[in-house]
Amino acid sequence: MNEIIPKIKPSAPLSLKKNIINKIKMERQKMKKLTLKKLSTIAAIFAILMMLPFVFTANNEAKAAINLLGESINKSDDLKTMVVKFLMLTTPDENFDAIRKDGTMVEHTFTILFDNPNKWRLEKSGRTSLFDGVNSYSWLKTLEMKVMADGIAGFFGDWKKFLDPHNILRYEQQSAQNDGSEITLKETDEQIILTVKSKAKGDFINDYMKNSSIETSDNMRVYTFDKETKLIKAMQIQIFYNKKYHTVLETTSISYNTSIDIDKFLERPANAEWTNLSKPLTNPSLTGITSKEAAKLIFTALANKNIEPVKEAFNSWDKKLLEQFYGLELIKLGDSFKSGLYAGEFVPYKIKFANGKTDEGNIALRNDNQNKIWIVDGGL
Repeated sequence: MNEIIPKIKPSAPLSLKKNIINKIKMERQKMKKLTLKKLSTIAAIFAILMMLPFVFTANNEAKAAINLLGESINKSDDLKTMVVKFLMLTTPDENFDAIRKDGTMVEHTFTILFDNPNKWRLEKSGRTSLFDGVNSYSWLKTLEMKVMADGIAGFFGDWKKFLDPHNILRYEQQSAQNDGSEITLKETDEQIILTVKSKAKGDFINDYMKNSSIETSDNMRVYTFDKETKLIKAMQIQIFYNKKYHTVLETTSISYNTSIDIDKFLERPANAEWTNLSKPLTNPSLTGITSKEAAKLIFTALANKNIEPVKEAFNSWDKKLLEQFYGLELIKLGDSFKSGLYAGEFVPYKIKFANGKTDEGNIALRNDNQNKIWIVDGGL
């Protein structure tokens, strides 16, 4: 199991791992392109099968399935709501797309209201994210971290594309075009099973982030469709390590067109003070320098028990959590490196806490925001 987890100790509640701010504009552009009439799942599958070069492991079954899809191409799914319950190998308050060795199969609930625009709510016992059609919100139950962003943000991790039936196959289509994913389509008496095998994405000259998420793993995604309705009825994701595939995610139920309590769906912490991550960061001392130099400034501020000079670097951090680092001593700082799909850089460190205990890891820093300000994205 050691191979499926990054060697850092990411600060689970704090590392967003997504380019939240820069993605908002792109997501808005995508939303403008969506028509009011939803794409039917069956039409999306059929388009993929007809247009892309696939490797079929069961050719006769695949041809039969294509014929079946052709006969059903004009059927519409007419979805109003979708509720997906799934288990994932992670921790209760970790990012939604992070796989964790020391975790368990944590229960998640993903609720979608198909509207214009669609609305999402993704939650587990320690973390919740919500897009209400205008803004995105994300909060933790164990720490005072409550962040928001204008428009659609990256709080949902990969699940917006893996679990929304209108996005799954657009994503699979893109995967097949870009990286030659191997796709198998099989038909049984009651269901159609679509299996997609993909290689890990990212730069792994340093394999630090290998197998830390689905996309950074050699993975197999298995979608089971109801033969009559052509809707997804189950999903399983496995990643490859130790010479075989291991399940890291599986759905326990998928419900369509169920009644949703809109007030409960939109509910978020009352009287909360939200940190808006869409606001541009400004701090001359944290821009125009290397990630290693930024890390030194950040550790120095923590050692001096005063983060005011670098407060922008901790824009979404819980202040009480930061206090445990006050008075630390920086013992060692290594050279930065990149790994996987992560947009930032990692800087190795070794510190001694005020209580005498030592710790070492890789602080994750990124500066892909509007003003190129280095921020702490995890690793402490």
